[in-house]
Amino acid sequence: MSEAVSPTVSLPQDPAVDATIDADRLDDSLAVLGALVDECRLELAADGLHVRAVDPASVAAVSLDLPADAFEQYAANGETVGVDVSRLGEVVGLADPGDSVRLVLDAERRRLHVLVGELAYTLGLIDPEAIREPLDPAEMEYDCPAELAIAGSDVSRIVDAAEMVSTHLTLGVDADPAAFYAEASGDTDDVALAFDGDDLAALSPAAVESLFSLDYLREMARPIPADSEVTIALGTEQPVTLGFDLADGPGEATFLLSPRRSVA
Repeated sequence: MSEAVSPTVSLPQDPAVDATIDADRLDDSLAVLGALVDECRLELAADGLHVRAVDPASVAAVSLDLPADAFEQYAANGETVGVDVSRLGEVVGLADPGDSVRLVLDAERRRLHVLVGELAYTLGLIDPEAIREPLDPAEMEYDCPAELAIAGSDVSRIVDAAEMVSTHLTLGVDADPAAFYAEASGDTDDVALAFDGDDLAALSPAAVESLFSLDYLREMARPIPADSEVTIALGTEQPVTLGFDLADGPGEATFLLSPRRSVA
């Protein structure tokens, strides 16, 4: 893996954050955030990078944690900054395979220097107070008694199949016999997929069912690695959560999506 080179650029003498990470690893993490939000708060804590964000419609949320050991080098003192997720993703996307990205925070000037090989990009930061507050964990206690683990590729397959007939998708679990199912109904066609215990990495059954927007589920499914194991928690008319590993293991991400009312 090539190391990030520091082009000729005026870096702060004692930066609040100085971190280096594999470009693909950072790009994958930004894709998860970009599925729901255009801007977010990055908490650059001593133990790693943490994000909690809510989409503009307050329908869905995302949390992401990249511990310090997910970075090649990491030094931070607890700064929280606001960033344009799509712009940062565009810069990181200019990296070549195997490149590393160095992030240097100039807290005084509210700038983030992004160094990728011969490229030096200075990103203006957003006032964190101008960004929507993340969800309070105390407000995220839901009654979701059913839990299961499924392959990321199967999540994408469920969404692709449902989009052929509808804009909504029902997710549910049967208790006896124990099985996870996904169903969508259109004007003329229907689609259904069922996974019993043998098809899943894990299943803790309970009789539950909720309806969700496929527009949101499609965006959530895109950045989930196909070979990942996705942990899903479900209830009846309760939000669904989809949790999975990032950064080849050390990172973690979770999507949360509120249910829709039943459609006729």
